[in-house]
Amino acid sequence: MTPEDRELTTIFVTETREILDGLEPQLASLSSKPEAGPGPLQSAAEQLGLVRNAAANVGQKKVARLLEAAASFLVQLAEGAPIEASVAQPRLSDAIGLVRQLLARLEAERDDADLEEQVEQACRRFDAPGDSDAPPSPEATPLAATGAEERAPADQADAAPEEAAPPPVQEAAAPLPPSSDLDPLELAPQFASESEELLAKAETGLLAAEEDPARASEPFAEAFRAIHSFKGNCGFMGYAPLEQVSHRAETLLDILRNAQQPFPGLSPAVAALLKALDLLRTGLAETARTGHCPAELLAPGVPALEQAIAEAHNVGSAPALPSGPAASAAAQPAPSRAEASSSASAVEDAAHAQAAGAQRQDIRVDVQKLDRLVNLVGELVIAEAMVTGHPAIAGLDEESLSRAIHLLRRVSLDLQDVAMSVRMVPLSGAFRKLVRLTHDLSQKLGKKVRLDLLGEETEVDKSVLEHLADPLIHLVRNAVDHGLERPEDRARAGKSEEGRVTVEARHEGGEVLVFVEDDGRGLDRDRIVAKAIERGLLQGSGDKLTDEQVYALVFEPGFSTANEVSDISGRGVGMDVVRKNIQKLGGSLELRSRTGAGTTVVIHIPLTLAIIDGMLVRVGHARFTLPLLAIREALRPAPEQITVTPDGQEVARVRDRLIPVVRLHEVFRRKPDHASLHHGILVIVEVNGHTAGLFADEILGQQQAVIKGLSGYLGKARGVSGCTILGDGEVSLILDVGALLGLAQSGATA
Repeated sequence: MTPEDRELTTIFVTETREILDGLEPQLASLSSKPEAGPGPLQSAAEQLGLVRNAAANVGQKKVARLLEAAASFLVQLAEGAPIEASVAQPRLSDAIGLVRQLLARLEAERDDADLEEQVEQACRRFDAPGDSDAPPSPEATPLAATGAEERAPADQADAAPEEAAPPPVQEAAAPLPPSSDLDPLELAPQFASESEELLAKAETGLLAAEEDPARASEPFAEAFRAIHSFKGNCGFMGYAPLEQVSHRAETLLDILRNAQQPFPGLSPAVAALLKALDLLRTGLAETARTGHCPAELLAPGVPALEQAIAEAHNVGSAPALPSGPAASAAAQPAPSRAEASSSASAVEDAAHAQAAGAQRQDIRVDVQKLDRLVNLVGELVIAEAMVTGHPAIAGLDEESLSRAIHLLRRVSLDLQDVAMSVRMVPLSGAFRKLVRLTHDLSQKLGKKVRLDLLGEETEVDKSVLEHLADPLIHLVRNAVDHGLERPEDRARAGKSEEGRVTVEARHEGGEVLVFVEDDGRGLDRDRIVAKAIERGLLQGSGDKLTDEQVYALVFEPGFSTANEVSDISGRGVGMDVVRKNIQKLGGSLELRSRTGAGTTVVIHIPLTLAIIDGMLVRVGHARFTLPLLAIREALRPAPEQITVTPDGQEVARVRDRLIPVVRLHEVFRRKPDHASLHHGILVIVEVNGHTAGLFADEILGQQQAVIKGLSGYLGKARGVSGCTILGDGEVSLILDVGALLGLAQSGATA
């Protein structure tokens, strides 16, 4: 089991147990409260139906089948099936106990093949609601008799039991009953958000199947499970248009997953399914906004699905979809009881799982509460620094006080780690959107493209992820459209016809780096310069500009080298928006290119929402904070180590390496204590392979810094990424080491 599958399984097991814990006492009280009517039974059936969908989504067929049979049985009871409570409740209790047993096996990653017969027996007992396990009592009252008679239509009052059989729960699910306390309009946004995960999973399976048709069966099966769960959820919520389109998609996927050989005409079928997914997303957005999805909104995707289904049937269709629990089990004699062995085995499995430490408890928390927690932890760090750094305490030499301060600092550090980790999410969500984008662009442009995603597990703050998605989409679109050549052009250049785009993320130097790289033609310096001169962005010939300065022109508003405007690019909008979005995060962009070899865009995202370890330095009366991860060493250079280059740049020779010097007092216009470099301190910093020496008067020590954003009216201060509050209440600017290195590279000061 992969780590991702194990995580999904753990969530499924935890949430299923919580639902079962709430259902068991509810079902146990139904016989003693017949006046409650069918509402609670229907509500219980809906809850089991939701769990059944989740079980199918994670591939737990036994759990899904058992819950589907139990949910269908509850619906029959709600509609007035003449079954005594003394008969119905043992069946439901046995089924729930068996589900718990399966969950214990799943949690402990143990085989459950020996439970197959018990699951089938439990399902058959539900499929024969007229057969009791004990002789029925004439005085007995059906479990939901009260109110059931009024609900039965008059024309069905004398119908035979088989003619009045209710529809299966999942294949014809009803909307929320009037007795439910849930408001569909309030649930719609959450429903849309959770459904998007299922559609994304289905999309991933479709693209994987098309990429490797010889091994398409499992990706199609994964897509089928996701769409099947989505369809069931739509039926439960009463969104008929979404349910009908997803049912057609499910039918086509069922044929594709059961194909015995690579399916002829695979691409048109996948294209029809991808179009259907896009329409379902549109329907979800409308549903989240209004609580309703018009049928005409989804109509454009139906003909292509119908045609693909017809063509698939002509090739040779797979077995039909099951219609419910009654259709999946043949009529067989009633089985004997196995309560004792089941209960004993369930206890054993639960004990084994608990001993293995596999059980985990999860809860869902509002993001605003997490934001407040992070802010409070930041304030705690500041308060702790104020207390421990107070002059009245610093002068005391008391051992018990020192131990208390040490304990306070340790607890504060642990709390910071927890608070920071709860908001961290992997980049995989943003990365997976790029797979579909690359697929569609390659089809439209007639290019062969391979997308490699690396470092998907790299975690960033949730707000960072939300702002990073759009820039990534635009950069990948540019790489495919502008960067990669057509297959015939690549062949003439001696390259593989298949172009490659790589998106990689990793942590480095206290920040997150995201690389978007292609192996295409690279940037054309002369063409960029010509366009810049034409648009008035550049004066003169541009011969004195470095490559980095020329490449930076592509981020100017309205800049484009495309000869034609298409629906993909060429309007000169996008790269400037990318830069603005990254700058909003306090990050920066770096562009590298080699003619004929490709282009790389590096996104630097500092931890603007984090608590960092910093080094406090003094320049005159001002105190600045440097991120500790960027510092390599600190030294006081000797006079013979200092030299000046012909262009006026001061450099220090450190172990036979020339390091440019940035005087912080000149950058921030402060009066220093020392003007000579050999009288002060040189702090060597390094980011992305670039090194510089920052000159300061004194190092004051190390401390944790809560990063606060600068007020908007201050504008963008060069060389500053934020500020923090010191223990004495004063404000210290947090220096942007990357920007200061840029000053060293250019030999200029602010």
